[in-house]
Amino acid sequence: MKPVRIPFICLPFLLPTAATAHVRWFVEDGHDLGTVPYTLSDPAVWAWALIAMALVATAVVLDTKLPAFAVPHTKVRHDVMELMRILTGMSLLLTAYDGSLIAPHLEAVGGFGLALVLLQAGIGLLLLSNHALHHAALLLLLLFLGMSIHFGFGLAVEYVNIVGIALFILFNALPDPALRDRLKPYSVDVLRIFTGLSLIILGIAEKLHPAALGQAFIAEYAWNFMPLLGFDWFDDRLFVLSAGVMEVVFGTILVLGVLTRLNIFVVAVLMLTSNIVFLIEGRNEEAMVELIGHLPIIATALILLVLGSGQRLKVTLRRQNISDIAAYHNVERRA
Repeated sequence: MKPVRIPFICLPFLLPTAATAHVRWFVEDGHDLGTVPYTLSDPAVWAWALIAMALVATAVVLDTKLPAFAVPHTKVRHDVMELMRILTGMSLLLTAYDGSLIAPHLEAVGGFGLALVLLQAGIGLLLLSNHALHHAALLLLLLFLGMSIHFGFGLAVEYVNIVGIALFILFNALPDPALRDRLKPYSVDVLRIFTGLSLIILGIAEKLHPAALGQAFIAEYAWNFMPLLGFDWFDDRLFVLSAGVMEVVFGTILVLGVLTRLNIFVVAVLMLTSNIVFLIEGRNEEAMVELIGHLPIIATALILLVLGSGQRLKVTLRRQNISDIAAYHNVERRA
């Protein structure tokens, strides 16, 4: 099955054709190494479940202990929002050029797939040109719906962070000032929550249940470094379980809105590390594919690093001064 590349003149609106992406996580779907997946009764699963709960609880407590960062100036917020627009637009346009939807490995097929690719290219151009941003955001939500039809909701939901990006752009670009002032304070929160949900779903779908994709990746690329550190018992199966649980932990902490800056910084570093490893191994094509796919996450990380978790939809034990909250909301309205 060849990917659909964008011709300049084409007939985009043909009858829809169902599709299934044949490559995820740089390995083929359905790849089976004959390994037995973990079950809820396995000691390793119980151990990691306890570790995960401890990490999340520690994050909630630490969020009350660490100092709160000052609210950034309007110019800083404007600059990172511009980066969000540019990086997301670049990712959409480059992915569309390769005939894929949202992620470089989700290859669109058939007439309906081609229509979605063209829609994605148009959204990318709107974002890069900084025109009709609220329309671009609405079209991005429509693109996610189209992906759900084309690939099935089970696969599309792994990239639900796109919904968060669309809502973030929409809430900040609504043409109605009254509605924009009402929804804008929620923009950072929805971006954070949908990004966290995406990490949770990816961790479960690709590494925990049934874990075949993750184990196939580790078998092919040999990224399990634990035996090199002297932990010979830490096999690929356990490595994938550990990676999946940590991805769920990172996502859960994002959804809760605690230690947001530290959490997203760690996530960004891990993503950057994977790109560096691909480059060191001489897998330049894989590195570029992953970088293009990660651009929206990098853009999200920049937003959350600068603006934090938001102030509306979060779990916190921290006592906040009314003046601090008012100052945050004033910056939201002025931006």
